[in-house]
Amino acid sequence: MPPRELPLHFHALRVDPATPLSERAAELLHRDLQRWTRRYIRPVARLISSTAVGVIVAIKRLLPFQFSWHSMLDRLGVLFLRRCVSREGGELLLRHFIVETLLIRFVARNSGLEGMREPDLMPTTFKGLMGHAVIQHDINMYRLIIDTGEKLRASARFKCDKRTSLDFSMLDVPDITPDDECFRFINLDLGTALYFMNIPFALLTSEDVYEQAVNSFQLDEPLMARLADITGDSLFRAWGTQQSLGWLEINRDVPRALYMHAMVHEYAHTHLRRLAGQSHRSAGSPA
Repeated sequence: MPPRELPLHFHALRVDPATPLSERAAELLHRDLQRWTRRYIRPVARLISSTAVGVIVAIKRLLPFQFSWHSMLDRLGVLFLRRCVSREGGELLLRHFIVETLLIRFVARNSGLEGMREPDLMPTTFKGLMGHAVIQHDINMYRLIIDTGEKLRASARFKCDKRTSLDFSMLDVPDITPDDECFRFINLDLGTALYFMNIPFALLTSEDVYEQAVNSFQLDEPLMARLADITGDSLFRAWGTQQSLGWLEINRDVPRALYMHAMVHEYAHTHLRRLAGQSHRSAGSPA
């Protein structure tokens, strides 16, 4: 049988400069999207997930108390990733935590604002997701937006100034090892896995924490605005979500929103690497 021709959407994903991806991210996405589970299990997983989460949220609203069990959420998540998610899907998920941290560090270090905190959440294995990493990485993003907003207000400014000299030194992604030695019962693609993982996330967090997490994707717009202001490159704004924290909701397609949120961060990180390369070449060129 002749080899199947690569679909055009896979080719466009890898080469479009307006939505840039690193070679590693593009390779992982290409393999992940070709998993049979994307076509045959994801539609069922989406239905199961949306129904289960809807029931969980409704019951929690009727109860006179809130409950959470974050340590169990960590253990179930790591077990599921090790036994049911493809290696490329697991690496993509770990990449997201790392890339988001790198973007936060870039803004904090290049904002020109004093006292900005830089997170150290850099999980290169699934074990690194223990310690409530899923919840903490959302908090890190909220802190960045709040800290920059408060410091800009205090200095009577409304945006970060464009920097003539940028620090790109924090952008390297370390080697990621998604527990390759573990036996997997099934190799789910990342998108399908996120639908299943959303169920225990809704169950084992309080409604306030869940709402905070699922609406954190809307922080991509101010994050991209910070990057555009600091670098002077308006392309970052094109990847903003055009959403506002003035409209909060839980009943949304959370896994899809998370997936697109991770893609936006990959675009921004890859573009920063391109800008770093341009800056390095300019610095090395003769006057």
